[in-house]
Amino acid sequence: MFKSLRLSAVIAVVVLLVGAGCKKNSPPNPPDIQGPASARPAVALSYGFTSTDPDGDSVSYSVSWGDGTPASWSPGNPSGAEYFESHTYADSGKYFIKAMAKDMKNSESAWSDSVQITIGSFPPNTPVRPQGKAACTTGVAYTYTTKASHPLKDSVKLQFYWGGAAGDTSAWGALVASDQNYSTVHTFTTRGTYKVAARAMDAYGLRSAWSDSLVVTVDSPVHANPGEQPHSLVLSAASDSTVNIAWAAPTDSAPSRYVISFKQTRTTTFDSVGYTTTALSFVHNPSYKTGTYQVTAVFAGGLRNPSAETPTTTPAYNVTPIIPELSDTAYGNAGYGWDRAGSGAELHDMTNTDTAALVDFYVTDFKAGYAGPLYYTASPQLAPTDPGGIGIPASPYWHNTGFTLLDSGATEDDPLPRYASYRYRDSAALDTFPMFTAFYTYDSFFGLVKTNSIDLNAGTANIETWFQRVKNLRLIQH
Repeated sequence: MFKSLRLSAVIAVVVLLVGAGCKKNSPPNPPDIQGPASARPAVALSYGFTSTDPDGDSVSYSVSWGDGTPASWSPGNPSGAEYFESHTYADSGKYFIKAMAKDMKNSESAWSDSVQITIGSFPPNTPVRPQGKAACTTGVAYTYTTKASHPLKDSVKLQFYWGGAAGDTSAWGALVASDQNYSTVHTFTTRGTYKVAARAMDAYGLRSAWSDSLVVTVDSPVHANPGEQPHSLVLSAASDSTVNIAWAAPTDSAPSRYVISFKQTRTTTFDSVGYTTTALSFVHNPSYKTGTYQVTAVFAGGLRNPSAETPTTTPAYNVTPIIPELSDTAYGNAGYGWDRAGSGAELHDMTNTDTAALVDFYVTDFKAGYAGPLYYTASPQLAPTDPGGIGIPASPYWHNTGFTLLDSGATEDDPLPRYASYRYRDSAALDTFPMFTAFYTYDSFFGLVKTNSIDLNAGTANIETWFQRVKNLRLIQH
């Protein structure tokens, strides 16, 4: 019996040992490689290698640098910890780096994907096209800006070519960081059209190619003669996001061409957007920006005469901080409307048919009283049947206004949604604050209502509005 028990114990131990010995060891994953993609010869480069081992074992790395350097195994590193190794390439060329990992039980991973590195001397990248005034006057200093990046992030010098004869260049500027703006000032002395370009050079004397050109038209100084100015400037929508500028020719003499200038909202200078126009109109795509326009007549002698008028697409801003809910007649007039001529806004009595045509929207909870809890902006033609619209006549003068909420993430400077009847409805809920609601009036004007808050106790809404003065134009940057 005792022999039988001893034999059973031995068998159990053997089974346990065999079972433990049969547990399969998994090799590490192929390493991930991080490091520079380009460098000069003889520069020490640091690369990071990371591999995880499914069993949590420490891992060693063997790196093939692609240049014939013998590979060797590194010391062990914790699984998942980044291991760094440096290497220097003696000669220019393209090399492919790969690595493998092994665990403490000598199980090796497959080779990693190869990472390419290019060794050599690299010039700066071509600078961006210079930025600055494209319609200029002789004798006036103008600022031009460009920048260039470097493949190795080296600092660079910039030089401008001003578009004249060979050698019409600026001096090389001081070194600036890779991809940092560099500006210089230039004065054109002769009328004409110039192609301004830029190039870059690093501290090793390696130069980039010349950039794309900025075409600059230079005329003689402006003179003031009212009879030789473009006049009667009118802005209209060429589409819902482009602007047509039309004007009348000077009365005293005929110009050879016109320059159209645009000053974007919240900026201080005009920039040319068209400088060879001979017609009496021009279509400008402002890339959803608003601003002010001016037209300059340029005569055969190079004299320039700008229009005195500077019409704008910047929307009119109106602060009528408090607008009462329709039922809150004790608080004041409930009909909100914009003056098309002056673009101001006023509140109107909605029980008075004499001012019905002046109302563009009102605020309501679509109930008697003003307890809410939900308020809406609503089109005027809904008011006679609104439960809160006591005493409001069924006048034929009530207009229709459509509303749509801006997408989440939109700002009050964004272009408004395109008009479509299914999109712009006769009311819009005000359920979060601030709430941005686009509107489209019966006579095709776009605008924006910003509702900052609702006071259910007072029965009022706190709002701001922007009204685009150009019919059918949905640009609202302000």
